[in-house]
Parts: sequence; C-alpha cells; structure tokens
Amino acid sequence: MTTTPVQPWLRDWPSVQANVDDLVLSLKRRQLAGSYDTAKRTIMLFSHMLETVKWSTASEIMDKVRGLGHMLTRAHPHELAIGNVVRRVLYIIREEHANALKTETESATPAAPVSSSRSYQSRTLGSILTPGTDDDLSTPLEDLQLTVMEGVAELIDEIDTLHVNIADQSMEYIHADEVILTYGLSTSVEEFLKTAAKKREFKVIVVESAPSLNGQQMAHSLAENGLDVTIIPDSAVFAMMARVNKVVIPAAAVVANGGLIAQSGLQNIALAAKKYSVPVVCVAGLIKLCPLYAHDLDVLNELVAPSTIYNYEDTVENLEVLNPAYDYVPPELVSLYITNTGAHQPSYIYRLLAEYYSPQDYQLV
Repeated sequence: MTTTPVQPWLRDWPSVQANVDDLVLSLKRRQLAGSYDTAKRTIMLFSHMLETVKWSTASEIMDKVRGLGHMLTRAHPHELAIGNVVRRVLYIIREEHANALKTETESATPAAPVSSSRSYQSRTLGSILTPGTDDDLSTPLEDLQLTVMEGVAELIDEIDTLHVNIADQSMEYIHADEVILTYGLSTSVEEFLKTAAKKREFKVIVVESAPSLNGQQMAHSLAENGLDVTIIPDSAVFAMMARVNKVVIPAAAVVANGGLIAQSGLQNIALAAKKYSVPVVCVAGLIKLCPLYAHDLDVLNELVAPSTIYNYEDTVENLEVLNPAYDYVPPELVSLYITNTGAHQPSYIYRLLAEYYSPQDYQLV
C-alpha cells in the first residue's frame, strides 16, 4: 500500500489524522469544487501538520509531506492542484533549509579566501543548475520550523488573494466597447470581468458549456452585476467568433510546455479563435502551474458519468458513450497567461516552474 509509510507517524497525531481522513474523503467523493477550494484545503492541512507534528530536520518533514501528498493525489488523481501545493511546500522547506544552513555556516566560519575557493570548486554543475542538490537536508537547524511556517503562511496568503490579484490586472487587457467571449463557470474569470466592468463598458458572450451548462450560471452572475451578457450554445461558437475581440478562458491546469488542461469543449473555442486570429487569454493562478507534460492525455483526463449526455434507458448493444471532463489546449493556441503575479507568454512557463518548484520534486512518487 502506498500509504504504509505515512500511517505509523499519523497515529501519534490524532488531530492531523482526523484532518487527513476528512480531506481524503472529500476528495474521493468529489465534494470540493475547483482547484481553488482544493488548494486551500490542502495547504491548510499542511500548515496544521507542520505546526503540530514534531520534527527537527528538513529531510524528516519532507518525507512526511511527500507521504501525505501521495495519499491526497491518490484520492483525486486528476486534481493537479494537490500535487502543485505539495511541490510548493517542499520547495519552501528546501529554500528555508538552504538559507538557514548558509546563515549558520557564515556565522560559524570566518571568511577565508582559501576555504571559500575550495567550497566553490567542490560544487558540481548539477548543484548549480539544480537548487539544493548538495545541501545535507538531514542537518538539524535552529528555527527551521519557524521559518518554514512563515513561508507556508505566505503561500496561504497568496492563495487567499489569488482572485483579487488577477482581477486587478483586468483594466490592462479589457478595453471599452470590446466583445469578450468566455466559457463555462470560473471564479477567476468572473472576478476578472466584474472588476473590468467597474470602469469599462463591454459586452460578454458566454458559451453555456454543455453538458454541464454551468455557463448559464456564469452568465446569470455577470448579468446581475450589470454587464451586457449574451449566452450562446456551444455549437454557435464558430459563427460568433468573427465578432469577438478577445477570448478569456479559465484553466484546470497549466502544464510544463505552456499548454493548458481545461473543461471539455475549450479546445474547439481555441481553434475557432485561431481561425479568426482572435487572442486567447487564459486566467489562472500559480497554484494551477504544473511541471508535468501532456504526453499521455488519457492519464490527465477523466471520464465522468455519461448520464448527462445520454439516457441510460436508451442504451443498446455495441454503443459506447464517452463523456471526458477535460480538453488539452496546446500552447500555440494560447496568446497569454494572466496569473496572480502578472502576465506571461506560454513560452515563459518553464521559467515559472524553476521559480516556484524544485526539479527534484517534479515527480512526487
């Protein structure tokens, strides 16, 4: 069992065990709606675990974080935000350990040109390109737990203010009298458009996104806020695209090559936008930045119940009904990503991965 290494130490901390069991159950039952709620619950669990569990070295707590991360990702393999939060926590631990080790070394050892030269020469090319390779993570360091908790608190604050930071950039990308097309239901896109509407007048076309039809809920919310909204069926996207100035879409995950995984149906919109040379702007927080590649789309996709598109009573022999949850949109169909730290081209995603994740943690298993 993959959870075997985690179970022994969890039994010693009943409050952590209870929180883990509750989150795993919620993930298995798909009770958490969207990446934001999942990421928030995940980081709060790790914050509680880091504060409650006794640990003295970075390697010790990193093993526990990986173990918990494996349990959570197994509970909901297709929610990539879980693994992203785990990687961010591991990166914080590595960074704080490296900073503490550097501070301790500098304070304990006076500057000496000879020893400094030897230290520099002992570094390998791999240690320069891969942060933390040469650090001894098993070295106990004073106040490491405190600094790690501060880093996690900053991550919690980043997730809490994610939608606000994205929405604050809307005035730079939405102009007066434009026609904006969007798809489905997304809190990030909704706040983005509502914030722009405070000072700009523009029209919004919302694709209803069958079979879930959650675009209708999006259209209703925007209209209540005073926006000029038109809702259309998915089949009308190509016909309407010639009138559109900009496409603003959400993402379930942004993968390493700059492509994105999003609600099923978005690839058709991106292809139509490319045909008419309409820019496609993806609104996504950094918690959706994933270091994986979309080599095997079946692994990253999920087939949901076909009952929403076909009546079980009408099934006949030799009939297979597929209802995929996600689409993959390649980077050449995306013009710009707007994140909570700014706007980036799809070709810049690999740099963001290096800034927020450690290469050693790309594969959590």
